[in-house]
Amino acid sequence: RRQVVLAGSGAGSDILAVDHRPEPLKLRAVEKSTEEALKRAGITQGNVDIFELHDAYSIMACLCLESAGFAMPGEGTSFAQDGHLSLRGLLPIATFGGLKARGHPVGATGVYQAAEMVVQLRGEAG
Repeated sequence: RRQVVLAGSGAGSDILAVDHRPEPLKLRAVEKSTEEALKRAGITQGNVDIFELHDAYSIMACLCLESAGFAMPGEGTSFAQDGHLSLRGLLPIATFGGLKARGHPVGATGVYQAAEMVVQLRGEAG
């Protein structure tokens, strides 16, 4: 089996109450964790072939893409509509349907997402 290496990871936090955030549509936790993961891996957004994000709500996918630097602010939906997020697009996401497709198992979400990436990166996803 092809080995998959986790080259970098990151964590971030933000103000929980959206109305207390300086920029309500900017996810600072995503921005911080992306910067940290990319730095640890020694790469930039341009080197990322697939992106696993927290998409518990439809708008979260767009906001995550924007805050992680893969789409400009306000352009996450256009990025998706242009086909960039499909399996053969520039940056596939939610390749197994996202969190809602599996009932969003809160405690198991991170492990499931990691397993999904391994299956995709090994070329075993069918």
